Amino acid sequence: MADVGGRCRSEAEIQFVTRFIDVDGLTCILNFLRSMDYETTESQIHTSLIGCVKALMNNSQGRAHVLSHSESINIIAQSLATENLKTKVAVLEIMGAVCLVPGGHKKILEAMQHYQRFACERTRFQTLLNDLDRSTGRYRDEVNLKTAIMSFINAVLSQGAGETSLEFRIHLRYEFLMLGIQPIIDKLRLHENSTLDR
Repeated sequence: MADVGGRCRSEAEIQFVTRFIDVDGLTCILNFLRSMDYETTESQIHTSLIGCVKALMNNSQGRAHVLSHSESINIIAQSLATENLKTKVAVLEIMGAVCLVPGGHKKILEAMQHYQRFACERTRFQTLLNDLDRSTGRYRDEVNLKTAIMSFINAVLSQGAGETSLEFRIHLRYEFLMLGIQPIIDKLRLHENSTLDR
């Protein structure tokens, strides 16, 4: 009985994703994400929209659709500009997962260059390292965000061209070292959190 219920949910999910793609739902979400004002960027609406993209990417057809869209990953990366921690964590989870699919690592590096221009960063990954280093206010004990950032950094360093090219991997590691990741990691160890220590 449970098997039949699972199959029905799967069939219903596939039908929903197919219909969502057919009516161009992703483009609607991306257009909304691109045009949000500050208040909306910090709201639950933003978190829910990123959750929709995340759910879409949990389906192979949906994931292929998101990855084939020319601007989707760049627009998703722009959502890192929020102060809403749940939204940031969800965005980092999406982007970390994209690193694992064929061709995804390159899209993520391009999206981080896009975000660098969008957020007026001096260097790529600067905002992430700043968030990782924050130790005041709500960021002080925000282990979920720090874990998501470290997981994303690990995916960036261990996937894509870095899997086969030592030179490429060293270049990426150097980027993070120049942003001061080593002292930040040393400071994170003071949290005595088993998840962060991995």
